[in-house]
Formats: sequence, C-alpha cells, structure tokens
Amino acid sequence: MTFSPSKRPQLNRLTRTVTPSNIFPTKQEGVLIGGQIYWNPATVANPHGCIIGGSGAGKTQTLKAIAWEVSRLANVVIIDFHGDQELPGETCYHVNMKSNAGINPMRLNLDQEGGGPNLRAIELAILFKKTLTLGANQEAKLLDCFKHCYFRRGISQESHESWLKVPPNFSDLENLLEEMAGEDKEAEKLRLKLSTIFEYGIFNKSQPLNQTLTRWNLSKLPPQLQAIAGDALAQQLMNDHRLSGEHGIPTPKTVLFIDEAKELGHSKALDRIAADGRKYGLGLWVASQSSRHISKDVLTNTFTKLILPVDSSELPVTARTFRFSEEAIANLNPLESLVRFGKNANKVNVTPYYQRNTP
Repeated sequence: MTFSPSKRPQLNRLTRTVTPSNIFPTKQEGVLIGGQIYWNPATVANPHGCIIGGSGAGKTQTLKAIAWEVSRLANVVIIDFHGDQELPGETCYHVNMKSNAGINPMRLNLDQEGGGPNLRAIELAILFKKTLTLGANQEAKLLDCFKHCYFRRGISQESHESWLKVPPNFSDLENLLEEMAGEDKEAEKLRLKLSTIFEYGIFNKSQPLNQTLTRWNLSKLPPQLQAIAGDALAQQLMNDHRLSGEHGIPTPKTVLFIDEAKELGHSKALDRIAADGRKYGLGLWVASQSSRHISKDVLTNTFTKLILPVDSSELPVTARTFRFSEEAIANLNPLESLVRFGKNANKVNVTPYYQRNTP
C-alpha cells in the first residue's frame, strides 16, 4: 500500500488487507501477531523487529507474546529492565546486590581478528565515559586500568592462547585502584566515581550461561548499572554468535528481546546486532515508548515494525519515521497496531500474551 503525501488513507478503517504469502506466512510457519498477520523469521529480510507504543498501549504484552512464540522456534534471551517479562519454562537470572548471578563486562571477544583485551578495554572505557560522564583524564586512566587488569591475569593482545584464561572482573579493577589511590590523585577520583558500582558487586560475581529461554532480570539495578549490564550481555551475544561463524539457514539461532530500550541508550552493541546479527543467526527485537530511544542504525536495519498508540507529543516523529499518517496512528486503540514489513503495511488487532496458549 502506497501513501500519498496529501490524502493518506486511514489504516484503521481498512476493510481489506493484502497479505502476500512470502510476507505473511501460515500459522504453521510463523509467529502470530494478531488477526491473520504472522511474522516468519525465515522469510523476512532479517529477523529484527521494533515495537513503539506509549504507556498503556500494550507494548509489553505484544513483545512478551512474540518472545513466547519465538521461543518455540529459536533460543530466546530477554534483557528485562522492569521485571515484567516472565515466561513459562524460563531460566531467570536475578542480578542484584544479594543475588549469586553476576555479569562480567570484562569477558573477552575471542575473535582473533576483532577481539582481545586491548579492544575490550577501549570499548569499556568508551561505554563508561558515556554512562558515567567521565572526563578525558578519567577515561584515559580507566583505559589503562582495564588493560593492566588483563595483564595481571596473564592475558595479552599478542598471545591469543592467553585469551582463554579466566578474565578479570571488577574485583580486580577495585583492588588495582585502591593500590594506586595513595599516590595517584586521578586514580582516587576514579575509585570514588566507581564506588557505587563496586558496592553493588554485580560485576564481581560469576556469570552463568544462557539457556534455551533465558531472562536477565535487571530491574533492581539503578539505570547506570542497567545500561552497563545490558550492553555487556548484548555485546557478548553478538561476539559468541560471530565466533560460531555464519549461520547458513534463514531461521535465527537466537533472538534477543529488550523492552524499554531507552535504558540502553544508543548502544553500539545493538547497532552491531542489527547490522550483522542476521548473518550469524542472531535476531533482535526492541520496544520503547519513542523511536527517539532507538538508534538510527537499529531502525534502519529492522525489517519488521509495529506501531501501537503513542503519546500525542510523539505523533509527528512517529509518523515521519515509520511512514504512516499522524491520523492513522492517532486513531489506534490499545493493542491495535500498524504493522510494517518492509514496504508492506497492515493494521492488526494484536493478540496479547495473556490470550496466548501458554502453560
């Protein structure tokens, strides 16, 4: 369906939907969105999707429903910032001050052409600068400290075999900064800046492995720690899939789901998954209240887009970004969605998670 700049049809009044078989497959081949509309990760251009919807629009129920259905076709990993994405049969890792499970952002990418301790140290320094608003001197000091932590563990950029050793964690970083603080004022400032992170201790604990359906519950963490933890998990997923080589079949091996994507900001890890994940069998679904919370790279590389009702202040940017009329979006009711598969657009009543056939 083509929309002219002038008189655009109101999609909520469509009496007929065009559903080419290569885009909207049969139930046996795909994931039900709602009505007669299905999403098949094996037939679309890429296995990525995004959902935009305001408070009360049904965004969380929609993402949860798709994640549940996809879990029957592929491995699913959920980064849960609000603690409301629980699914039957999941393995849930609660990450907080008192939990046994942790996340190690210092885990290495073992790709010999694009990994190793030096690159990871740089990535972490950049991430911490953005998340914690570090100054240039603090960023440089933190970069040196990350590199030195790897060095102390006998891990060097030159020796690929050393990358297989147990990586350092933030206990190593905290100990190093404490040693340096007495004679190095910049190290002392950095130690104070990171004191909250050290106190929570989530980056000091062992990190469990992802299972077939895994939910990382980060809801008890402050926003800054959520951003670092979520970015680390997404980065690790991409690294692991890339290391396994090209996937070779259309259906993805794993799909990552993230509600409230704004908590990650414009994550470089998500940009990498959106750009290259399909090749290595990794899909990505993100949801947010505004398209402004999702990077341009992720939006550009996402084939499937669902628009639920949004706040009136978001109407102009949502209409421009997803090529729908403001009127069509404004007339949506909760759990009504405009669905775009590439150039094909339809309106659908979403079947929410609570109406799905779950145990």
